[in-house]
Amino acid sequence: MIRTEGEIVRDQQGQLVMQATCQDSCKSCGVNKVCGGSKRSLLLNLSSQQQKVYQEGQQLHVDVAEEELLRLTLLAYILPCLLLVVFALLASPLGDLATALGGIAGLSLGVLISSWRARRHPPQVQLIPLNTEQTHD
Repeated sequence: MIRTEGEIVRDQQGQLVMQATCQDSCKSCGVNKVCGGSKRSLLLNLSSQQQKVYQEGQQLHVDVAEEELLRLTLLAYILPCLLLVVFALLASPLGDLATALGGIAGLSLGVLISSWRARRHPPQVQLIPLNTEQTHD
């Protein structure tokens, strides 16, 4: 399991969401000016049942299984890259411009499919309130 901490906050629509911030190591990384570092956060929409359970300001641990992270990584990176190469190869007999346009089309399609799939099947995470957490080995 990969674990991070988060807090329940209200989004712009007034719904409760869980906000996980990056780890302390991100703040000291030399690349944080490029990737966002300490400014990076994740907002996780809570289901209607979770809206009733959690309260604004509540601190949580968020656990994500390694398999789930691998699935999302493959979906976000491998699919667009694979479609880029396939579309570029299919368009290559038509010339350089067609190859470039095919690659762009494949990459765009891969990003759209990945985004659509991620919205339909969001990552499965486990939310654990800090005050009721049980010790784990």
